[in-house]
Amino acid sequence: MKRSTAVSLSIFFATLLLTATVALLLRPRPVVLASTPTNPLTITVGDAEVCAGTNLITNPSFEGDYPVYIMAAPGHPDCQTWFPDQPNQFCERVKLADDWQPYWLNTPRTENWMNIQPEYVPSLPHEQPPRVRSGDKSQHYFSFWSTHEGGLMQQVSAVEDGRYCFSSWGHAWSSRETLSGWLSDPNDHGQLYQRVGIDPTGGTDWQSHTVVWSEMRMQYDEFGLFSVEAVAESDTITVFIWSKANVPVKHNDVYWDDARLTLLQAAAVEPGELTTLLDVDLPTAVTHTIGISLTSGLAWTASLAPSGTLPASLSQPNGTTSSDLNLTFDTNGLAAGTYTTTVTIDVTPTVAGAPFVIPVTLHVVPELHQAFLPAVIRP
Repeated sequence: MKRSTAVSLSIFFATLLLTATVALLLRPRPVVLASTPTNPLTITVGDAEVCAGTNLITNPSFEGDYPVYIMAAPGHPDCQTWFPDQPNQFCERVKLADDWQPYWLNTPRTENWMNIQPEYVPSLPHEQPPRVRSGDKSQHYFSFWSTHEGGLMQQVSAVEDGRYCFSSWGHAWSSRETLSGWLSDPNDHGQLYQRVGIDPTGGTDWQSHTVVWSEMRMQYDEFGLFSVEAVAESDTITVFIWSKANVPVKHNDVYWDDARLTLLQAAAVEPGELTTLLDVDLPTAVTHTIGISLTSGLAWTASLAPSGTLPASLSQPNGTTSSDLNLTFDTNGLAAGTYTTTVTIDVTPTVAGAPFVIPVTLHVVPELHQAFLPAVIRP
């Protein structure tokens, strides 16, 4: 071999080695956040729903036209300005299912691949492996060669003190490179976690300490169910679906479908108190109706205070369904005066607000028309 040829080959191989070394050094490195479990789970669950009852979510299967999301003022620095009077309100990378709102973390960004705004798009039934669990679409969002933390939320009217169950089916596709079958790489993925949450106060800050979260786990390539329960603390609650990709691989894609929110256990009793005013000269039998509302799986018992001075009775002592409970008493033989008792309605298993205590007061008065209704002239 000629000397010049040998030198050329040496230079060629040296250049090739240098290129490979530089590529390896520039390869994005894993960044594992402190809140990520050290022993993550990849779990696939069965087809059974855990949130029984009427679904309170609007658009639970993430259908719709997926228009560009327009954020309420003051907008977000990751979004664009289409009109001067709407700065940073047009989020071109965010195309959402109807009735859902996005959120995402945008700090820190000390590297250009850190905590980017995910791109939200619909997923369609023809995709493989299946990315849609029911209906025509599912909500898909992703970060490409980058990390993200974010998701979707929805506010829902609630019964204060009611216990709610929220669930959604989700999975992820996470891989440094595109593998055959568009599957996740079990050996080189983005450590992409998912979970769901409820803010029982109705707030919209997903980072608030008031949010009750489900377990956090990696769920790759096949839909699994995420669920959580919480007791409403106001007449509005907020549900969240969330994901976090910790390693900037090529595919950090998230899919959500079939969200469900149900009222599990709650009880309500009306009215909160009962007061009656009657004439001593006009003995009267009185019946008051107490409305008891229960969700399924609960039972109630009713009792009168043994120390009460009002001789009264209840139409039934207990029940296992929503019922009208009648409280009855008769003023015949009662002298003028004030008579009291209380009705106590307890619920098992225990729910917020129970036991319900209803004060009952009867005023028996002489000359009712003169003392309390002066505009009425006695014949």
